[in-house]
Amino acid sequence: MHDNGHRPTAAGVRPGTVQARPAAGTASLTAPAPAPAPAPEPAPATAPVPAMRSGDFNCRPLTPNCARVVDAGEHAVVGVSLGNSYFRGDILRALLRWLSGRFAQLDVVIPDSSYRDNLLAAGYQPAHADGKAHREAATARSRVLRSWREAGVPLSGDAHVHLLSDLTANPAYRALRLRVEHALRLDPELYAECLAMSRAALRSQLKGVTPSAAQAEAGIQYLTAELPFFIGSAELFGVSSSLCFYHKPVPVADLLFTRPGPLRPPREQGYALIQPVT
Repeated sequence: MHDNGHRPTAAGVRPGTVQARPAAGTASLTAPAPAPAPAPEPAPATAPVPAMRSGDFNCRPLTPNCARVVDAGEHAVVGVSLGNSYFRGDILRALLRWLSGRFAQLDVVIPDSSYRDNLLAAGYQPAHADGKAHREAATARSRVLRSWREAGVPLSGDAHVHLLSDLTANPAYRALRLRVEHALRLDPELYAECLAMSRAALRSQLKGVTPSAAQAEAGIQYLTAELPFFIGSAELFGVSSSLCFYHKPVPVADLLFTRPGPLRPPREQGYALIQPVT
């Protein structure tokens, strides 16, 4: 969300297409171990999943199960990163219009609180980080709501455009975050990948300066805040299946969805790379 085998074919859907759907109405890593995780999805097939081109966008699910979630078309989460020029009005409007024709429900998440975490790790003073995160989140929310209306999404934008800070008190979110923290303690490969992503995000904040080891470790908090959506957005939004996606590869998503591990997403979770057709 942050910068940063052939699939089974649904009935009546030609391989290589996306089925259109009718539209419908900072915790410490020393936290106690969470409750047992839900049953994970079986290990994925090794054959690549073909990209599915439909209209203005290409969609490449990470695994055959992710392709099944795309075909189900129940729900998609749109993560709109702050400070990311990709989410300008025209691309966002086109993306929302495209998604609303293929998924029964959309929810947009603007990661304001995890952006603040990243600013703090980059060395911003708390008051400055608070103000910058608040301003950029307000600007992003206004842009998303305008694009939502212009795209003709047949759902209330006010009900489906969320700040991350408004979701963190949700008991399901809190339980999922504990799972993330627990997995980071148990899984060295996952921790190393998150540390690498933290360094990259902070290097951008620091305008190319390499962050210190302490900054990179502190910067993992933004991923700790956002990974609950990768493994549990269906539970968070009360739907039977849910797709998260981004417009460029996210290494930690590949790790979660394509190999066994303590944070393996359940079957109702999917992930895809969705990019404009060029």
